[in-house]
Amino acid sequence: MRAEQPVSEEACHRTGVLEEERRPGAEPSALCDDAFLVLVTTLRPGSASRNARAAVRGALGRAGVCAEEIGDAEIIVAELAANSEKYSHGPYELRIHCLSGIPMWCEMVDGEHDLGRIPTILAGLHTPVDRDLTPFAESGRGLLLAHKLSHGRCYAYPTTMSACGSAGKAVAFALPAPSGDAVG
Repeated sequence: MRAEQPVSEEACHRTGVLEEERRPGAEPSALCDDAFLVLVTTLRPGSASRNARAAVRGALGRAGVCAEEIGDAEIIVAELAANSEKYSHGPYELRIHCLSGIPMWCEMVDGEHDLGRIPTILAGLHTPVDRDLTPFAESGRGLLLAHKLSHGRCYAYPTTMSACGSAGKAVAFALPAPSGDAVG
């Protein structure tokens, strides 16, 4: 399920926007220049990585981001979606935050409210100390890739699921801008 819509005044307190709040027939390109838009994609277990990659590829492609940067964002979101399926429970959703039609921020959200070791791992990646995480490590690889490919702009925090309103967690990263520079 995908929903593209501007955030209404009543929905500003939430991270995501529900499909029923969408303006019928509204396309992202038809929104006003200063519109804040959240693209919410519900991901099904077993195909979360594939569908998350497709959603990111589509949003960045429509914004004119270069193919190499799109590929990096696809790698990040595929790893984070796989981690969600492996270590957490559903529901799963992908949220792409856009400003003036430009995708700026991506959240991989799952139904697990406990952040576990994620903040510790991410904080460790910001220090110059050589960590035990390598691209071929079995644990922490998705976070390492997200950190490296987003130039250190990767974070984890508690959130609320857009569709059902239950507690969840987001692992999020800055998306590349059409110029090729990450925003955030």
